Amino acid sequence: MTHRINMKTISSDVMYMCLCPVCLGQFFDTHDYIISRDRHIQSKDCCDFCNHRYGYDYIIQSKGAGQKHMREASEQ
Repeated sequence: MTHRINMKTISSDVMYMCLCPVCLGQFFDTHDYIISRDRHIQSKDCCDFCNHRYGYDYIIQSKGAGQKHMREASEQ
């Protein structure tokens, strides 16, 4: 099963998602996101994207939103 990421429907805020390696790869392939693994949770859970495979929790933020937050912090 292949899902395409519709960029218009994804918020520019930080998202917390459980992703399997296949679905995680789709976020990596767009090069539009900063992705880091939530290391506090060590167990695998059902993927929030495909609901089929198992993966880990990730913190996903669009690169544009990250630059906006950094710009706001530097202005203060």
